[in-house]
Amino acid sequence: MRTDQHTILLIEDNPGDVRLVQESLRSKDLKYALQHCETVDDAIRAVTKYRTGDGEIPDLILLDYNLPGGEAVSVIQAAAANPALAGTRKAVITSSVSPRDRQDALRAGADCFIYKPTDLDSFLSEVGNAILKLLSEPSKQKAMSTA
Repeated sequence: MRTDQHTILLIEDNPGDVRLVQESLRSKDLKYALQHCETVDDAIRAVTKYRTGDGEIPDLILLDYNLPGGEAVSVIQAAAANPALAGTRKAVITSSVSPRDRQDALRAGADCFIYKPTDLDSFLSEVGNAILKLLSEPSKQKAMSTA
């Protein structure tokens, strides 16, 4: 993982939530390049195009659970099937409090399930802290490949 700038693929259909995620990244002084998709189809196309050695491989895939055209699980499964993304962290960020949604996302390969807080200060703090933690800890696949 690069320490100067992180590449994040954000899959989110709500422009307000895109801005909130960006603000949470800024609030933590993270330097980042953001790639953005709004639908499941666009996201699946994005995650299947990455190839090993590609300089654009994201450090983190951050996605809403409910998206136009389906759910995050389909995107996570497509990302997990791409060997180039084996070391990329995957996190669902959602307002869903359904234990089944959480279970399904984690079973599909998400590293964590982040609940979107309803107030601005909590959103910036909690989401920013969760992203910082994801970017600072090596993924299980990275840890296994360096062991």
